[in-house]
Amino acid sequence: MKIRFSRYPGWVLLLVLLLPIVALADPDFKRLALDQEEQILEDRRHLHQYPELSLREFETQAYLLAALERIPGVTLVEGDWGTGVVAILEGGRPGPLVAWRTDMDGLPVTETTGLPFASTRRDTVKGGKQVGVMHACGHDCHMSAALGIIRALSEVRAEMPGRVLFIGEPAEEIGAGAKRLLRAGIFEDGRKPRVVLGMHVHPTLELGTVGFCPGWATGNVDRFRLVVKGDGGHGAYPHLGVDPVTLAARMVLAFQSLISREINVNSNAVISVGLIEGGAKSNVIPDEVVIEATVRTHDQDTRLLVKGKIERTVQGLAMAAGAPEPELDYHLGTIAGYNDPELVEQVRAVIRRQLGDGMDVRYVAGLGGEDFAYFGQRVPGFQYRVGVVSPDDPVMNLHKGDFDPDERALVISVEVGAAAIWDQLQRGQ
Repeated sequence: MKIRFSRYPGWVLLLVLLLPIVALADPDFKRLALDQEEQILEDRRHLHQYPELSLREFETQAYLLAALERIPGVTLVEGDWGTGVVAILEGGRPGPLVAWRTDMDGLPVTETTGLPFASTRRDTVKGGKQVGVMHACGHDCHMSAALGIIRALSEVRAEMPGRVLFIGEPAEEIGAGAKRLLRAGIFEDGRKPRVVLGMHVHPTLELGTVGFCPGWATGNVDRFRLVVKGDGGHGAYPHLGVDPVTLAARMVLAFQSLISREINVNSNAVISVGLIEGGAKSNVIPDEVVIEATVRTHDQDTRLLVKGKIERTVQGLAMAAGAPEPELDYHLGTIAGYNDPELVEQVRAVIRRQLGDGMDVRYVAGLGGEDFAYFGQRVPGFQYRVGVVSPDDPVMNLHKGDFDPDERALVISVEVGAAAIWDQLQRGQ
């Protein structure tokens, strides 16, 4: 049968032509975020007031589980997650799986913000020391934003193509959570995502902006403990033995020359000595000196190269001084984070679409640690930064008791996060 379009009014034909476009239009994530602003703030303030240290996030876990259970379309995933949380939001249309990760743990920091919902909690750390506990790294913001993102996507789940994997990661601050979840099989049984996304509030970025860094973004976090050995004796007669204090000093300086003279200047690397300990009295040469340091790099080749050169340096200097062999305990820790460049560009387009041109700001790669990297090692990943300061705000730093991010960033986080996930779901069809 032939359809004669001349029989129909023009407005009917226009409507028929526009229907596919309307059906394919993205949801209004700005509205979906603003509609739940009150709930987002309630979540953030509760989680901020009751922080828990790494591997002790029992109340935090219970709060997230209860919140997720109330969201239509969400199924909690059972597993050996420890204090972690895993859930899946099911879409109404076939499509890929996209993961969103949030961290959960607080820090042993005493809060000084004076906020009405400030944490007054205290806990015991190694050695029986009592410390304050605070979300001084923004994990309360990350969790509340993650819940908001899942709620926003739940509202449009009938048209959502695919599924969203919610990852609530414990123990990020000690670099243990991601590895624990991966060992427990979070990406197994059909749960390997197309990509993994996450965010981090950051006091170096202005409110309303989102930071990106393609490629290496965070560093390998390694450390070592070095025991420099010598011969104890009287400070007036150092020639009768080997002084481990001066030997340790030569080693510390040699570490800095190692970086500046033996490592390619285009390869980021740093050795920072944070502890030197030895001796008990000014006129007594000790038997040994302890040095503890952190070593940061980006690529794996440089990481192992620096390790080998440190081993060579301490052995060689000890031998040259006629000292006993030093004891070097070298630990390779959290791996460096790599933001997939193609994924970064795709999310940047979403940021500009949601927030406007120029709101995506490139930041310089650093050597701080972040175990989101382990998820990004398995599938393409991108963890971006969300600005939380206004131009007239005082200088703030992460991991400090006065860290007080602007809560207006939370709605922005939900808007951008939900839109970025939706974009990836659409791309993966």
